[in-house]
Amino acid sequence: MNSFINSIEYHLPERTIDCHALDDTKPHWHVHNSLPKTGVRYLHHSAKDETTLQLAHKSASKALEGVPENELPDTLIVCTQTPDQLLPHVSACLQHELGLPSSTKCFDISLGCSGYCYGLSIAYGYIAAGISKRVLFVTVDNYSKAIDPENKTSFLIFSDGSSATIIDKPDSAPSFLFGTDGSRSGAIRCINTGISVVTGKNTDTPIARPDLQMDGFNVFQFTVKTIPAEIRKLAKQAGTGMEHIDLFVFHQASNKVLESLASKLNIPDEKMIIDLYDVGNTTSSTIPIAMKRAEANGRLHRGDTVMLFGFGIGLSWSGAVFKY
Repeated sequence: MNSFINSIEYHLPERTIDCHALDDTKPHWHVHNSLPKTGVRYLHHSAKDETTLQLAHKSASKALEGVPENELPDTLIVCTQTPDQLLPHVSACLQHELGLPSSTKCFDISLGCSGYCYGLSIAYGYIAAGISKRVLFVTVDNYSKAIDPENKTSFLIFSDGSSATIIDKPDSAPSFLFGTDGSRSGAIRCINTGISVVTGKNTDTPIARPDLQMDGFNVFQFTVKTIPAEIRKLAKQAGTGMEHIDLFVFHQASNKVLESLASKLNIPDEKMIIDLYDVGNTTSSTIPIAMKRAEANGRLHRGDTVMLFGFGIGLSWSGAVFKY
């Protein structure tokens, strides 16, 4: 059996933050009351001078370690919403850092928590069309650079990190599902970014620091009201039904979100991955990191039928069902 996902590697910055310790510096946050909801005890933040490119390189180089030159991927896709600059694209810089040949097809996609399955589908499409033989798909975000340390909602959830997945042609086609509700796009946004800046009358006003803002209540409502039906739709579309999925690996948004989804969908504990405690929410990297860790601890096995499902910024969602 040819594996769709050949291998996964990931990287989390060494710098960690113990959320319990925040009670000493931010007693008004009542962090201990938040932990059961977030599920996050330890956050990972990049160093002050650590770039998105560097984070991406650490997981990608690990994924390529030991791969013979004649088996290197001919396509490199990078999913990020925190590039180091608008131009050039991260994948071009990463191609150079990895020493991949100039014939490598390289491009970025800008997606957040739904990005992993979008990237898998693009990789599969390129392979199925004969455009690519093997794809290296990298997810990476450096959110700590855009989060106000006084923003409790975002600070207590998001970690920096990256993942790298090598994708090959599978024996059978995966099943994918996507959706977007742009009317809710304001629920998660990062202001003071991009090239369109309103500065008022004083055109010399400096651009303010990027500021990630999230309406936690509305995002939660979107997740528990919209996503369960989409998950059931994907299971039906894949021809498996919910009962024949061996493992569900959803975007690791928070304990509360994942527990709510499991309850609404009647997913037994042994089939549901909740893995936030010492990782945090790494946006588009949560699913591959959770998969890698589930395989390492014996919960995910080769040949399992898995459902992946991401949801978030956009507000958007994406899912995939395939044999691992």
